[in-house]
Amino acid sequence: MYRPAGTFFEAETGKERVSRVLTLSFICACHFSLKKSDHLHFLTANGTTNQKKKRNWGLIRRKRQTALMVAKRTFSSDDTGQSRRFGFNSSLSRRRRRTNAPELLLAVFAVAFALLDVCNAQLASPTTRNFRCFSNGCCDQHEWCRFWASIGECQSNADWMALNCQLACSTCSRPNFPSAPPPRPPPPPAPAPAPAPAPIRPFSAEMTTTMATTQQPRTSAERKNTGPIAGSCDEISRNPSTAADQLIKSGLLNPIEDSSRQSLSLDDITRAVSSGCVPETSTGDCSRSLCYHLSFRSMDGVCNNLRRPVLGASFRPYLRHLPSEYANGFSEPAGARRPTAREASRQLLASAQVVSHDQINSILMQWGQFISHDMARTTLQPTVTCVTCDPIPSKCVPVPISDQDTNSMFRQKGCLKISRSAPVCGTGVPGKPREQLNENTAFVDGSQIYGSSSKDLFKFRDGRTGFLKLSRFNNMMVLPFDDSRCASLSTCTASFVAGDIRANLFLGLSSMHIIFAREHNRVARSFQSMNSGWSGDRLFQEARKIVGAEIQAILYKEFLPRVLGSTFDRLIGPYNGYDSNVDPSVANEFTTAAYRFGHGMILEQYSRLAENGPISAGPFPFGEGVFKSQKLLFEGGIDPVLRGLWSTAVKRPHRMTPAITERLFSTTDLGSLNIMRGRDHGIPSYNKLRRFCGLNSVSSFDGLSDHITDPSVRSILSSNYASPDDIDLYVGGMVEDPVVGGLVGPTIACIIGDQFKRSRDGDRFYFENPGVFTDAQVAELKKTSLSRVLCDNGDRITEVPSQAFLLPFAGGTSSCASVVHLDLTKWREQ
Repeated sequence: MYRPAGTFFEAETGKERVSRVLTLSFICACHFSLKKSDHLHFLTANGTTNQKKKRNWGLIRRKRQTALMVAKRTFSSDDTGQSRRFGFNSSLSRRRRRTNAPELLLAVFAVAFALLDVCNAQLASPTTRNFRCFSNGCCDQHEWCRFWASIGECQSNADWMALNCQLACSTCSRPNFPSAPPPRPPPPPAPAPAPAPAPIRPFSAEMTTTMATTQQPRTSAERKNTGPIAGSCDEISRNPSTAADQLIKSGLLNPIEDSSRQSLSLDDITRAVSSGCVPETSTGDCSRSLCYHLSFRSMDGVCNNLRRPVLGASFRPYLRHLPSEYANGFSEPAGARRPTAREASRQLLASAQVVSHDQINSILMQWGQFISHDMARTTLQPTVTCVTCDPIPSKCVPVPISDQDTNSMFRQKGCLKISRSAPVCGTGVPGKPREQLNENTAFVDGSQIYGSSSKDLFKFRDGRTGFLKLSRFNNMMVLPFDDSRCASLSTCTASFVAGDIRANLFLGLSSMHIIFAREHNRVARSFQSMNSGWSGDRLFQEARKIVGAEIQAILYKEFLPRVLGSTFDRLIGPYNGYDSNVDPSVANEFTTAAYRFGHGMILEQYSRLAENGPISAGPFPFGEGVFKSQKLLFEGGIDPVLRGLWSTAVKRPHRMTPAITERLFSTTDLGSLNIMRGRDHGIPSYNKLRRFCGLNSVSSFDGLSDHITDPSVRSILSSNYASPDDIDLYVGGMVEDPVVGGLVGPTIACIIGDQFKRSRDGDRFYFENPGVFTDAQVAELKKTSLSRVLCDNGDRITEVPSQAFLLPFAGGTSSCASVVHLDLTKWREQ
């Protein structure tokens, strides 16, 4: 005896009655627990808007109706179509039902309470496991959409259903959505209509993990391809090299990330710090929204690697090349045999002498900082807790100032107050040395623009449109800020909002953020005009994907060869494809020491130039460009800052200017901070990292002469450190001689090269990886240049360096009209 589609049991057995009773008790438990828990959740939600309340009530009603309707469908029909009451066969005698009533009632209550928690899990907020989407973003975003539609929710909850169940309610006919998808024909020669939708099975344990195979009309180029079209995202994942084409052709491309997955946000981390440690991203189920993960990056980097989902994700501990070295073996900063961080900085790193590069300009310094903020941000303990020169265990590590210090302000204070990085929860104890958290994704993906969590995206994205938020001020489009606090330059306290909270750190950095936010919106506008059927979600994700690819192209084609010089080909080399066995996570040695070489490129003063010379506001000292975003708003915008950077030779990075060793915020020394941060993180010594990089391990300071040729530098090292094994990595790396044609020494080059090779080869969405873009699109992306991005997004930039990181006299200049641009028509769909 068979049940209609959608019931729990497809065939009756001799134990039919017991099965139906157990199932009924499950449904009843679900229904009544939903009434209680959902209503309590609704009543205790503070600050809920009316619209949200309406949607909450709608969701509650849908859950209860789902439970009761499934019960009704399960227990209301027999094989003859006659009615049953709660699943009891009407042919049973009244006496038999009376006899079994106590046991049945007991079974109902026992199972109801036993399954209460299971039910709540089954009927919690619907997940986005079963997306059905057109490539323009018209979707059923929940797995029960068609069921809800069948019980009238499209009419009784029209607003909510129109937003979340567009296919089920046939609301895709409004602008940007096709009214109905054409059936996907099978491979030639015999076309056939699309298969009928599968019956809804709300409580089935065997949920499909791919979307239905509806699609948009194929482009003319696609019609020429007579090859087979994939029928599911599982199928595409088995041959990812054709994913870009197949996702579009099969209609499986999905631009909406699974919102039901548990993820962390910056607010979560901020709240957690007060408890003494920070949580980490633990896992991810890539099958829940496989079509999205094949199409676009998740905001937090989860499921970039489909086999090991958290590799490279945000809110993860840093990777280590070598075991940590703490004073007590697991948490306390090393340093007993070393000079104070201030003395090491003052004697070995600080210098007023500027050695400029004869060809490279200061845009390179600014790009390096922009990339740093893409890949890493360490969670710190609140600085307000470090108010004295006494150390606070696990929180504060003050750096003492000697009587011989040349900085009278520092001597007066007695110490530099430095807060420690927050430990990852569960570390910093015997057997589990202290680890630090990276709040950003490890990938080169533009996370400094878009953030590293879907929970934070609303701060930067303009609603559900394809655009980033920008503000118009003084006829310029800039990052969003509170313009009510900016009546004039003297009273303005502007603080731009961007994907990385350090966007206001320096005028050059803010300018780079504005350039790439504008670039996103420029690309999104082009796509909106070109592909009118794309939804806001599709526009946003496609523009984000291109901006990330542009950043990658500039980084690997223009920036890294200048930094690594002759070692680039050996350390990074040509791209050979994605390797899922490569861990792209950011190394602690990279972010805490090696990549901080860029601090040595900071100058005392920066010029600002109009097209025909300096602007009236003039140049600014470095300190006047730190957290002074109002200067962009009232003193000419980003163009003069960018022109000043590309017209100024970059400083060679082996020493640090007094602007950052003596006058940074009037309270600290960046060199001391970098050295102390390495000790705080348990970074092994310079000599051990030399060994890791294949260089000779030395037992005497004279043994360092192969890469530190200046005998006076080796002498200062020997007078401050007891042994070469004690030299801080940051100090040793900074004083090395640069590699041929590069800016850094061999140890720093090794660590940087290793990081960026892993960041590329372990990134499934690296733009050259087959299947991320079509071949035609990759060919366009390879034309990317920073010069073109500056031309497209400056206010009135008409001429740029032909090679963005070279001084105009070294590489020449080009009019923007002559700089090669990307042909975005390669993304056209018709």
